[in-house]
Amino acid sequence: MKRVLVLGCPGAGKSYFSKKLSEKTGISVTHMDNLYWSKDRVACDRETLVTRLMPILKQNEWIIDGNYHHTLELRLEYCTDVFFLDFSRETCVNGMKERIGVERDDIPWVESKEDADELINWTSDYEEKTRPIELELLAKHPELNVMVFYTRKEAEEYLESL
Repeated sequence: MKRVLVLGCPGAGKSYFSKKLSEKTGISVTHMDNLYWSKDRVACDRETLVTRLMPILKQNEWIIDGNYHHTLELRLEYCTDVFFLDFSRETCVNGMKERIGVERDDIPWVESKEDADELINWTSDYEEKTRPIELELLAKHPELNVMVFYTRKEAEEYLESL
């Protein structure tokens, strides 16, 4: 395990999983949300995001969490391993609700109820539109070591096994 992507629906716990994986492996984590967003909630353009991402991708080891499909194909070209948190919508919605008002280092602001409500609405689109795109892109890379977890318990058991 050298260059790792962690994917999944908002609220699945990609950042949590990435941090725990980093603790176990000693590999540093980059959160796509921190590359894409500023503290005042202004998103960078696609070119800027790729410019920020490339020096990380060229490193020997990394863990990157987040979807950002316009960079996913590029990240898949550089990665060796993918962890896909394929959790139920209910699990992801609960995850979003639990982080309301909690300061985190994986996003440059504290999420409000309105932020969570917006992401909760997006989870329906994720399952119907985004998830199939991610699975299709992963299928194009049979050389990658892909692990899929369907429950938080499976993900936790894997982390404990390291």
